[in-house]
Amino acid sequence: MTQRDEAPYYKSRVFKRLFRSYTLIIAFFLLLYMGWYLYDYRQNAIDHAQEQIQRQTVSWGTAMDQQLLSAQSLCASVNSSESCRAVLQNAYVEKKTIDSMQLYRLLNEMTRIKASSTNRNVYSMLLGFLSDHKLYAPGNVLSITGEVRALDTYPQLRYQSVCDMLGVSGGGSMVLSKPFLIYADRYTGFGVTGSDKGLVLVLLEGTGLKTLAQQLMPEACGFALTQQDESLLSLGECSGSAFRVSSLVCDGLVYTAYLPEDVLEPVIPLQALLPLGFLVLVGALFMVATYHSSKRYYQPIDSIRGMLAPQGGGQNEMEDILTGIRSLIGERNGYRERMITITPYARQGMLRSMMSGGRNSQQLQVLIDEQFVELRKPYYMLGLVNLQASCEQENAAVRYRDAAELIRHVCAEPGTEDCSTVVFARDAQHLYVIVSGEDEHAPEQAFYRLFRAITEAIDDPAMAVTIGVSRCEEDLDRLPNACRDAEQALRCMLSGGRGSLYFHTAQEDGGEKQWFFPKDAQKRMQHAIEEGGLGEIDALLEEIRRRNMVEADLPPEALEALVDEIHLAVRGALRETLDGSTTHIEVARVPMPVTMEEVFSYYRHVFETALTQPLVTSHAERDGDLDQAVCRYIEDNLYSPELSLSSVADQFGLSGKTIGAICKNRFGTTFLQYVRERQIQRAVELLQSSDLSLEQIAQQCGFTNLLTFRRNFKAVMQMNPSDFRK
Repeated sequence: MTQRDEAPYYKSRVFKRLFRSYTLIIAFFLLLYMGWYLYDYRQNAIDHAQEQIQRQTVSWGTAMDQQLLSAQSLCASVNSSESCRAVLQNAYVEKKTIDSMQLYRLLNEMTRIKASSTNRNVYSMLLGFLSDHKLYAPGNVLSITGEVRALDTYPQLRYQSVCDMLGVSGGGSMVLSKPFLIYADRYTGFGVTGSDKGLVLVLLEGTGLKTLAQQLMPEACGFALTQQDESLLSLGECSGSAFRVSSLVCDGLVYTAYLPEDVLEPVIPLQALLPLGFLVLVGALFMVATYHSSKRYYQPIDSIRGMLAPQGGGQNEMEDILTGIRSLIGERNGYRERMITITPYARQGMLRSMMSGGRNSQQLQVLIDEQFVELRKPYYMLGLVNLQASCEQENAAVRYRDAAELIRHVCAEPGTEDCSTVVFARDAQHLYVIVSGEDEHAPEQAFYRLFRAITEAIDDPAMAVTIGVSRCEEDLDRLPNACRDAEQALRCMLSGGRGSLYFHTAQEDGGEKQWFFPKDAQKRMQHAIEEGGLGEIDALLEEIRRRNMVEADLPPEALEALVDEIHLAVRGALRETLDGSTTHIEVARVPMPVTMEEVFSYYRHVFETALTQPLVTSHAERDGDLDQAVCRYIEDNLYSPELSLSSVADQFGLSGKTIGAICKNRFGTTFLQYVRERQIQRAVELLQSSDLSLEQIAQQCGFTNLLTFRRNFKAVMQMNPSDFRK
């Protein structure tokens, strides 16, 4: 029996690793999908419950609005009643005594109006005339101690007793002392126009309203009825997730339902876990398939292992196989000799792959052992060359190309025997230079010589050459780290300037040094832009430069953070100052690497651009002449069908938000409310003083059709225009 027969494939470490890797991948994706499934199921269940509660809250709000609409209808009926108007005229205008017939008609009229309502939650309704000591109810007169006074606002909604609402006492009457949800509106005696002559109170039974909410909402819900953040009526526990619906009848009235968080948390049923069981079964089948797949892919490796002689029983089976392959190929086919003569293009391609971390450790070790690249010295340093031309943009590309050719020529010249150099370009303005030497000091000295030779060869005052050099390394697999070290060293030009050679140094452990940046820098920038003073900008930038560049010794990391703060402050100042105008300035972040002088020069140019823009307007101009012009334009086009918020904004080149703020400041209300009230006010005048048809009145008041006119008229006047004319 051979050694290969004694060690089946399933006992091989390579086979075990191969099978384990497949198994871990399958298990990872299996657990990832199961976690996503459970999370998605839970989230969908919560969203469904929230949508259902929101729909029920809307139903409750609609039902409550119907209660208020019925109260509005009762108040409108009292206002238009001839019996109520007769009592008002005789007793309180002409100061006559109310005879029994008038009182009888009034009380019967109140009874009839209440009976006309189909709302069972209407307990009663009261009519009171200003400065009177009585309240008239359906079939009854209630005496009060005190006078009936007008309320602050109409209509008004309160959950309290009539006595508390009017500030009177009712002699123990249940109608006056029991708490109700009271809907109060003014009484003029002549429809909705005219001065206040009294008030109408509609008493809604609170118990019935709570029962209505309980019928429409789940048992676990709490309810709250608020107006202008003042609680009117509540039921149950008002905590947890809130679902709000605004009333369409009363401004500021909000219906809120509260659902405890534990109620929203779903319980995953057993049937929802069935897909996971199916998924586990599929995963098990994949495991079986993986076993056979691992066996198939391992067979070539097993064959190679049988072809090679034993390597001494090493612990790493794959390493033994690779060592045998390299020995077999190198000794029998002359592979090593041919690969040493690889072309310079291929060598640079391998270097690029190493620097980007594109090769694994085993491949990289083969490259190092066989010396596939020219870095055969034990120590090396990597330099990143930066080119900066101070000339026109169209000439810069040519200068960069010529300078890169000169650098390649300088690095290709024969130097000392203890150093070798490799050069290739990263982009148009940057080149990588790798120098390897016999000892750790040789690459550093070579970079000093190369920097002098490069500056002498270029000899162009308009071209600045700056080099950042990494630390000395020994392992080729640290080439990506050397690239990052060179970039960090190159950023030292922030404080040191261009045209120098910078070496990477380890960061000190003494803590990060704090840079100086004024707290009011953004406000000072805004003030300078508004006043048009570039001198204030120069003073601010000079103060930042002096405190950070002269009085302090900051590391590149701190200076980069300072540049970020300057950028944020400049963007914020321009955004705040130019808001509301048509001027827009895009401020891009300064690309690294740069010097601090270039940073200050860049942002000073940004402010010069901002100060030379002709469309920038100050806040004082906007608050004065511009606001007045906007209001005048609205008044001149008040009855035009084309008038809208967007048309006004387009007329003045402002945003709709800015126009809304101007109307709120000048008129005390929104743009749409102001225009609608003015248009309806003119319609009322035309209905009272002219014989024009409703279509003609709608057209003269700025409405595009009769339907829109009727809807807006009823929203403001609480009745149709045809009923108002009667």
